[in-house]
Amino acid sequence: MKNLTTLLLPLAVAGLFACNSGANRNQGDTTTAADTGITQDLAHDVNKDMLEGDSLRGDSKALTEAAEAGVWEVLVATQAQTKTTNAGVKKLAKHMQDAHEKANKELLALATKKNVILPNALPDSKAKDVSQLFEKSGTDFDKAFLEELADAHESAIKLFDKTAADANDPEVKEWFGKTLPELRKHLDMIKAEQAKLK
Repeated sequence: MKNLTTLLLPLAVAGLFACNSGANRNQGDTTTAADTGITQDLAHDVNKDMLEGDSLRGDSKALTEAAEAGVWEVLVATQAQTKTTNAGVKKLAKHMQDAHEKANKELLALATKKNVILPNALPDSKAKDVSQLFEKSGTDFDKAFLEELADAHESAIKLFDKTAADANDPEVKEWFGKTLPELRKHLDMIKAEQAKLK
């Protein structure tokens, strides 16, 4: 297992940084998530084996869930900026991209310090959902994009709230706690933009 760890850790570290540039792929790109990197399921399985008997084992699941959410967020926010013609939605998408790229880098640094493997790709099911979102256009796209963002942030807030309260590792607990207010602010921004489209 140590050999697998030695091989996968640098790949995961390099891959998460690559996910930001991968978010700019053409919308017609047919490469599947399995072809491009580590999905959450794979990262979770590797962490489970590597961290057996370690107090971080439970926390690693929250770290991988947060990382997958971050990959998704950067991907859709980046692509939305070229898809939407609505200035408010475009500005919001840019804000989300920048904020989540920063959070992804912080999360990667924390995970690297804790020897936790993070996902850097979406599973095929979520990649398919992203493709379907970007098949929409005009106001239909804007409304669907904002709805997806709102749902994603509501889920993230639950995850971050629980992890900030229950994580075993103090640094994991601290990072989730300090990031939580930003996610709540994002949700407020999304809801404000949704109200303009009604």
